[in-house]
Amino acid sequence: MPWNLFLGNASHRLIAYIYGTRYPTSVVFYNNTSIKPILDRTGMGDSSLLPEHELKMRPDITDTTALVVFEIKPSSETGLQDGIQKIQTYLLALNRTVTLADKFSAGKGFEGEILIQFAQGQHIWRLEWCTTAPGVTQYRWTRSQERFNSNAAAFQAGQWVEISEQELKQYGGWVAQAIEGMVDRRERLATLSGAIGVAIDIVGEVAVIVISTATASERGASPHGGKVLPFPAKPAPTATPVQLPKASGM
Repeated sequence: MPWNLFLGNASHRLIAYIYGTRYPTSVVFYNNTSIKPILDRTGMGDSSLLPEHELKMRPDITDTTALVVFEIKPSSETGLQDGIQKIQTYLLALNRTVTLADKFSAGKGFEGEILIQFAQGQHIWRLEWCTTAPGVTQYRWTRSQERFNSNAAAFQAGQWVEISEQELKQYGGWVAQAIEGMVDRRERLATLSGAIGVAIDIVGEVAVIVISTATASERGASPHGGKVLPFPAKPAPTATPVQLPKASGM
């Protein structure tokens, strides 16, 4: 698989997993499950009403408890428009078949960030995501402008720049493999224990992935040890921070 698709798939998987840690009491399906089995397993609707072309539709996140749907896309205008179109298609299919009084809607307000620290003093990478239009959660990778020895120092500096294609090719595969392995291990652990951890700390030969599932208003000191970034309040940045594009939808 090309490195950009590999990293994109891993980004989808990690963001979807973080959604599950945010809403542990929700029944959530991801893009490995299509609409038909979602309806059949939950008993929420009549899947026989789905035409052929809708049977294999797979929203990235379908929360059947909150009745919301999200599509995860890279941060670009093409990604935004494609996401909006897919969300509209998913909602038409779901709401035509569900028998509930309440209908599915496009999700809102899902955002977060993850910092990745490479060995040997490399730049700190950041994966950030936010819901830029109803149901469309867009993500982007950036890196610290300078080299830091810790994620906390990079977070405090708050200066992020675009990652070059050369850097993405060099490190993207390692990051993607680390993400896939981490999520797989955590999902198997959750299956065995019946619980999903709030904070995750994975150390590999290439990168240290440090994740906090706290929202912006909940960030504070973490009880889970030194490698879990506590996301302290940042000082006023010396440069305008990079922002994901905002949009109100079509």
